[in-house]
Amino acid sequence: MARLSTTPRFLIIAALAVSIIALLQVPGRGTGGSSGDRDEIRWQAPTKSSIPFEETKEFALSNDRCPAGLPMLEPKQVDSVDLELSLFLDLPGAIALVFLDAESGFVAERNGLVYAFDSGGMLAEPVINMTSDTSNEMDQGLLGLAISPDKNWLYLNRTDLRGSSVVTAHSLQSGMSNPGAGVEIIVVDQPSAMHNGGDLVFDSEGRLLVSFGDGGGLGDPNGHGQDLSTPLGALLRLDVNPNQWPPHKPAIGNPDHGPGSDPRIWVSGVRNPFRFSFDETTGDLWLTDLGQQCVEELNVLTSADAGANLGWNLMEGSRPFLGQDNSSLRSPDFEYSHGRGRCAIIGGFVVHGGPHPILEDRYLFTDMCGAQLMALRLDEDPSVLALPLHASHPVAFAAGHAQDLYLIDLASGVWQMSLKE
Repeated sequence: MARLSTTPRFLIIAALAVSIIALLQVPGRGTGGSSGDRDEIRWQAPTKSSIPFEETKEFALSNDRCPAGLPMLEPKQVDSVDLELSLFLDLPGAIALVFLDAESGFVAERNGLVYAFDSGGMLAEPVINMTSDTSNEMDQGLLGLAISPDKNWLYLNRTDLRGSSVVTAHSLQSGMSNPGAGVEIIVVDQPSAMHNGGDLVFDSEGRLLVSFGDGGGLGDPNGHGQDLSTPLGALLRLDVNPNQWPPHKPAIGNPDHGPGSDPRIWVSGVRNPFRFSFDETTGDLWLTDLGQQCVEELNVLTSADAGANLGWNLMEGSRPFLGQDNSSLRSPDFEYSHGRGRCAIIGGFVVHGGPHPILEDRYLFTDMCGAQLMALRLDEDPSVLALPLHASHPVAFAAGHAQDLYLIDLASGVWQMSLKE
């Protein structure tokens, strides 16, 4: 289910039917040397089934009614909190923001532009322009930004015109206004324009985590979520070095999933893990996964969860989809159904020392439908506060160096959360 566009469902289905028919072959390009070199960092999808996806059992299940009894999101309305959103960067099309230091950083547009900003505002011209090789159909686009721990590289996760997810690293050694042309780190062919994932974050030990969705098709008809030989439907953990070849390797300490598996996979069984972040206090990874037609979910992962199977497409959240729950699958820590105008969870950070005590130790998130900001306390009896703050088309959050909080809105730009004056 595409969430970044408002394309009517029948058009989405038609587009999927076209995109799954054939997989485009990507020729070698200069950043990695020869085409043989590029193939070392590229995953190519195998030949697909000849069965039309609309005739699969996954497609049929995706059109079933949701069962009764699914958990509803019923937040407590909080109207007296002195918080407000003020426009920080006027940039319709904004989709990701990352800080380099306390006052400066980068903001990306979905169409492939990256701008630098500082305390004086945003530079008038983009410092990176990849619009000529960025697709923004359905769930595609320039979707994620990250800064390397040494602050020497800016990482981008985007979909190129061939439909492949491409992570590039751009040198910052010549300054923010002149990033390098980009070194390709990893290339993953996508079977469709849906469920591309798109986020990327460095952990405290300098390893890069990158999310990839199941590649689309209602119900994951290709079974990528449960296929450990593919990076699709998984969260990868990589050791990266743009100055070496190959520029990425499976991170040391990654779990062993067995013969034929992809050693880069940290956790598997995800549908569209669009946003994730680390709790800076505990080190836990808070991973949201956009559901099919019934359930949105949040998983809080510790180091002990390395190798976990989060269930998709056997499960959608805690409800059986293609199979039945069993002890080998990890259940979500928080979930809610699509009732009452909910459709797509957008995370999110655990707030420590934020602009108001009511947010302390709560996870800030929203849902793309309704777009009201909410704060979750996750304990034995989870509680959600609905804040008197709304967006138009929320797609991400960002935290500054002093725990300043920012909302990225695709319709208008970047908004800062602060106390009312």
